[in-house]
Amino acid sequence: MIRRKASSPVLRASAITADPQLFERLAAGEIAALGEVYDRYHEPVRRFVARATADAEDVDDLVQATFLAAAKSAAQYDGRASCRPWLIGIAVQLLRRRRQAFARLRKMLTSWSGARTASIDPRPALQAQCDVERALLRISEPKRISFLMVEVERLSCAEAATLLDVPIGTVWTRIHAARRELRMILEGDEP
Repeated sequence: MIRRKASSPVLRASAITADPQLFERLAAGEIAALGEVYDRYHEPVRRFVARATADAEDVDDLVQATFLAAAKSAAQYDGRASCRPWLIGIAVQLLRRRRQAFARLRKMLTSWSGARTASIDPRPALQAQCDVERALLRISEPKRISFLMVEVERLSCAEAATLLDVPIGTVWTRIHAARRELRMILEGDEP
């Protein structure tokens, strides 16, 4: 009986290209590097975007836009070992731009129609047995995004503050408020 040797974990680990090298290749125009980055990080980015937005139809578009933006700005990659926080930062910026664009569109349409419209809450109504995903949609976007970045994606508060371009104290305040509001929602007490 011939037994095959299992490949060494050291050899397998060394065969994986590090994120900084992938971004160097991408910055040099090697588009295949984007495929490697996408394969490695599309699930965590998609999970973050899905939790951060209530519009499920936009999730895949925002994920794709995140990786395209990363490819365009590959030369600005800061060289950290994992590009996941950087990609989530790009997703946050795209979410902000999308929200601002929708607000401008709504304002423009309202001014054209001359009618006052109540703001439409695209988030689903919270029912008696709400789960965490629905509860997240009930808190403000800044609190939700800060909470997701730190508590779910496990970024440090310093990383979240840098990516959100806010003081670290603001991130701490948002996370504390998000925890309190989520607890109240899940216990059935509206904040």
